[in-house]
Amino acid sequence: MGMMKLILSLLLFTFVGALYAQPDDAVSKIVNGKKYYVHTVVAGNTLYGIHKLYQTDLDLILNANPGLSNELIIGQQVLIPIEEEVASSNVHTVAAGETLYGISKKYDCSVSDLQKLNPGIEEGIQIGQAIKVPGKIATEVIQTDPVIQPKEYNISVSDSIVYHTVLDHETLYSISKRYMVSSDTIQSLNDMRGSKVKKGDILKIPIKKVNYQVLQKQITPIHKDSVIMTELGVKKGTYHIALLLPLMLAANEIEMNKSLLFGQVRELNPTTKIAFEFYQGFRMAVDSLKKAGLNIVLHVYDTQRDTATITQIFSGPEFNGMDLVVGPLYKNTIAHTVRLCVSQNIRIVLPFKSEPSVLHQNPKVYKSVSSNMTLMDGSVDYIVKNHAHHNVLILKPYDEGDLALYDRAVSRFNEQIVNVKSYNSAIVATGLGSSGGRELNAYMKSDTVNIVIVPSSDVKFVTNALNRLNKVLNMNPYAKKMKIVVFGFEDWNNFDDVDVLYRNRLHQHFSTFRFVDYNQGKGKEFVRAFRANTAVDPTVYSSQGFDIGMYFLSALYLHGTNFENQLGSHRLNLVQNDFDFRVISPGSGFENRNVKIVRYENFELIACP
Repeated sequence: MGMMKLILSLLLFTFVGALYAQPDDAVSKIVNGKKYYVHTVVAGNTLYGIHKLYQTDLDLILNANPGLSNELIIGQQVLIPIEEEVASSNVHTVAAGETLYGISKKYDCSVSDLQKLNPGIEEGIQIGQAIKVPGKIATEVIQTDPVIQPKEYNISVSDSIVYHTVLDHETLYSISKRYMVSSDTIQSLNDMRGSKVKKGDILKIPIKKVNYQVLQKQITPIHKDSVIMTELGVKKGTYHIALLLPLMLAANEIEMNKSLLFGQVRELNPTTKIAFEFYQGFRMAVDSLKKAGLNIVLHVYDTQRDTATITQIFSGPEFNGMDLVVGPLYKNTIAHTVRLCVSQNIRIVLPFKSEPSVLHQNPKVYKSVSSNMTLMDGSVDYIVKNHAHHNVLILKPYDEGDLALYDRAVSRFNEQIVNVKSYNSAIVATGLGSSGGRELNAYMKSDTVNIVIVPSSDVKFVTNALNRLNKVLNMNPYAKKMKIVVFGFEDWNNFDDVDVLYRNRLHQHFSTFRFVDYNQGKGKEFVRAFRANTAVDPTVYSSQGFDIGMYFLSALYLHGTNFENQLGSHRLNLVQNDFDFRVISPGSGFENRNVKIVRYENFELIACP
């Protein structure tokens, strides 16, 4: 028995060591003149766990790895910025009302700098507590040391210089990505000492000129009626589209052959129902575009939610000339289908929720559903823009995946609020407290609106949070100006345990990639057209099918097979989507970065302007 315990202990030690190798043992590399640890993801790793392991600000990790999200894949490499050692020679005594974030700003350092100097401080600070703060980093140079020349950033005289006026909430990083110029280059050209920019700043941005003469020499015109070569790609006379859906025809045949008891109603398999509704919407888009002159051959396949079936589908001769694949719908088949498309150089559109990892180094993959990290960014941006003058709080969740969203929201809010007139100088962070809600009540203000961010899709945590906040309102029956507005995710709408009365009373807001009101505007028009076409009412699945079909097939029609070069300007008046596809990182695929904010008011969902 003792030997067995020893073996189990050794196995456990080996497993934990594999999950989180110590930073001192991590491989380092130089990228664009900056030093990074290279962390290779293993089973069990989370973004929050990596961030805590290396004691590095989450935003620094996200900025070093564009497109990184909490859905990590085994073997993926994550760059961890190596910060300079922080010298300490001063002591600060905590005053009433001070926070770690406020102290970090006072001494021009980061919160992680303070945490490194004061282990355990992340648990909270108290009035009168003495904490170490960074002193000035030594700048003396020993005369015998070689003189290090500052890095130069060469800008060709043939480049164009444009002047960019910084907009509200823009950062140097977002501006550099917009113009595809490194942050270092922009800093050098504008003599910037740091990376901070504020609204109204005017920055000089170098824009590379395109050598059209070279491009023209490389293109040999092809004179065929069925194919037209353009600078954007290939425009074809006929496009072949594969629609891969889990129609589950065999399962439904069995169901349809069963005898019914008196009073029973025969129903389609739930998966079949979703797939068929999506097909109806997509088919309607195909028919509409055919009337406009687009020639399409639509190939519809039943995936049966089975990877072997999908492999067999791809072995068909028609896939040699396939222009676009749409689907499948479920996680277990998506990654397999993406690999097949990449191997055959076929573009693929993923119409429903999928892991961000499928985009990694796959430039012909289009993820239509925004990730939770993108949705959280959208919520924070909306709150800063519309509710900075209110009391803004965030509840710290339990789940490690949710903790990455929590850290991202705190960092993003505090970074943006500096340049905005606000009620709080930083976001107020707290836990759930006891079930009675008294701890939460202490953070609420009776003279203003209280904005509460709940960065979680965990049904237990969300339910507990809303229950406590409802009790807070019960404690303040006479505070007429007091109001609580909760921000979360669209997933909450599927939680049966969440009381709709609480959602209404707490003015629930959520971020989503889509929204449609079937009672007015384009939603109402779509209902009429869909009824006339199918004799039934549309659902979110049929609306998604129509939008996906209209957007991508019209892109093929207008721009040819290399339509990704024009997605930035390809805008359509769709039913429930306003697609904004962007590359998540060089060499990877596209994610829809559009975010809508929807509120629950008088038991109805209403889009926020």
